[in-house]
Amino acid sequence: KKTTGYQPGVATIGNIIVFIEGRNGNSPAKYQQHQTLDRTFELLGSNDIKIGKFRADSASYQQSVVEVVEKNADYFYIRATRCASMENRIGNLTGWKKIRLGTQEMEVVDIEDYRPFGGDKKYRLVVSRIKRKDQQTDIFSGEAYTYRAIITNDREMSNEEIISFYNARGESEQRFDVMNNDFGWSRMPYSFLSENTAFMILTAIYANFYSYIIAEYSKKLDWLDSNFRLKKFIFRFITVPGKWIKTGRNNVLKLFTPKNYSTLVT
Repeated sequence: KKTTGYQPGVATIGNIIVFIEGRNGNSPAKYQQHQTLDRTFELLGSNDIKIGKFRADSASYQQSVVEVVEKNADYFYIRATRCASMENRIGNLTGWKKIRLGTQEMEVVDIEDYRPFGGDKKYRLVVSRIKRKDQQTDIFSGEAYTYRAIITNDREMSNEEIISFYNARGESEQRFDVMNNDFGWSRMPYSFLSENTAFMILTAIYANFYSYIIAEYSKKLDWLDSNFRLKKFIFRFITVPGKWIKTGRNNVLKLFTPKNYSTLVT
């Protein structure tokens, strides 16, 4: 089973980019998101890739998106946008349980019969709250907390597990930092959407190849690590002084380095 994170126009499975669409830079994150996801799931399905768990930020908190995701993934976890009906429910919640995730202390509780978008279908809403340092009270609860909520159809995992799993989407977000800084996404080379989309698709292919190569090479070379960024890989692996010398009627590449590359060819 696979897990996919999502950004407008770009979908990832783990740290592998699997789908890209060009989108006008002035478009809001929610714009035509369910159509993009339809095309994403169709492409994945045509390659026999099944989605076990889908997680996304609040831009995906739309009825049309939830319907598409629920149809194509076993479970989904989406950051819910707070609204009046949700605020009223949260303000009356009891049974908060204290937990710690990493260094963060919080309290959690869930609502098993939450009906979003004015519909009748019930979902689970996992709510967390963290003490505010400024002690400013929430207008609905009357207490000094910051509230966050995750809507899901998963009724098996605990509240703590769901929040921990959702927060791990930050690892997928790091992929965009890699693409921006290592593969040129921060500065598009062209003035037109179609050319820049082609550029993003090609560089995403390069990035996926690189992820595979560094993962394989790091298994054979103990001085490489699978999480090396591209620049570090270039300096550690590629940038090596060498010289072609002729010996015994053969041309031999002599590398001036103490590193052992021979395990890559055995």
